[in-house]
Amino acid sequence: MKELNQKLAIVQTKLKTKKTSYNSFGKYYFRKAEDILEAVKPFLIEQGITVKITEEMISADPVPIIQSTATISDGDNALP
Repeated sequence: MKELNQKLAIVQTKLKTKKTSYNSFGKYYFRKAEDILEAVKPFLIEQGITVKITEEMISADPVPIIQSTATISDGDNALP
């Protein structure tokens, strides 16, 4: 597990993504999950790890809320 934590730390240190989307109501820029996943792909190959995204609807009333969980794995160990 220590090796997976080390690999995750390397990816987190190297990963940089810009806030490319704009919310005109709140007047702020933000990152989309797709932007982050696209930026992380080269580091996954470099470190020999994978990321799996699961989504679950946790509420639909009055507004739909989806909880997304990213799990990183090296094939032997996994971190949610």
